[in-house]
Amino acid sequence: MKKLFRTLVAVVTICTTMVFSSCKEEPENQQPTPINVSVETPRSIAQVDGNLYITCYYPQSVIRFDMAQQAVTGICNLGSFHPEGIAAVGNKLYIASSNISDESFNYHYDNKLYIVDIESFKIVDSVTVGINPSKVKKLDNNHIVFNTLGDYETDFGGLWVMNTNSKEITAVSTNLYNFDVYSGDIYGYTSPYGTLGFYKINGSTLEATELGIQWNATDNPYGINVNPNNGNIIVLSDGNYTASGDCYVYSNNGDVRMNAVQLGNLPSKAVAVSGDDIIVLNEGSWGGNNAGVSRVNASTSTASANYFEDANGRGLGDVAQDIIIANGKAYITVSFSNSIEVMDVATGKSTRISTK
Repeated sequence: MKKLFRTLVAVVTICTTMVFSSCKEEPENQQPTPINVSVETPRSIAQVDGNLYITCYYPQSVIRFDMAQQAVTGICNLGSFHPEGIAAVGNKLYIASSNISDESFNYHYDNKLYIVDIESFKIVDSVTVGINPSKVKKLDNNHIVFNTLGDYETDFGGLWVMNTNSKEITAVSTNLYNFDVYSGDIYGYTSPYGTLGFYKINGSTLEATELGIQWNATDNPYGINVNPNNGNIIVLSDGNYTASGDCYVYSNNGDVRMNAVQLGNLPSKAVAVSGDDIIVLNEGSWGGNNAGVSRVNASTSTASANYFEDANGRGLGDVAQDIIIANGKAYITVSFSNSIEVMDVATGKSTRISTK
């Protein structure tokens, strides 16, 4: 999906009526003022206290979304690079720059992580990494972990850990195509289109241990997350891109906790509500307008595959990118629908907030 996105992203029309924030100092104890800003294709989310920081492709930027006000209160212009993943450590945001384009839509892969200071909301540094950095996650208070996807031809990417104080980057010998972080360790799988394996990587030593997950499905993994409530490993499958994907749950050592339950189109990320109660984001196919949200109970091996649609009488939109849960609400970026969905987790009811 990501490679296809890059091939077709040039067809997205840039909005030409934008009002940019100058990142003014706000009086003490006063909430930031909502701003009039129009952006397109919101993607990855990082949460810092009561704010969400969301990467956007057009204009290339990060917006600050105040959850209390349900409004955008700031924008950081990123120049010519297109942001992918984002993570927050301390008072800094770390943003993967996947590619760069000029005014004529000529693209080339980038190899940078850009660092944004949260208080000033401006770029303060960059670090050169591998080609086409993608996913970024906080590993601990002094480290981030990220992957690079390469150019899909001669460079097939890697997995890396960076010390956020020294900017020192260490390559991880086991390259994970997709991953999550739990209790200071990295969980993920190698390329599903080569030799598939599931691994746990010690966050301190970076030594890899193969998990006991036996993958017998006829389709491939598409997402992996660890339930912070119990350490269970949630693996989502791609349905061979032609059918609904499935959700599997394993114990932390790889034993089966829940066999496949069917979800929506291209389930990509799972977030825990409480215990074994899980919300799953279904990415949907590009241009298919069939993204959705499912709800799974791993204790009873049951699922409401169309949780969002059943509650709202409509679909989620075109290509869902990321989801987090905070204060009983799910915040979802829907890229080609140019929207942020704010969904009440208990009821599934949602409010669509347009970013354009």
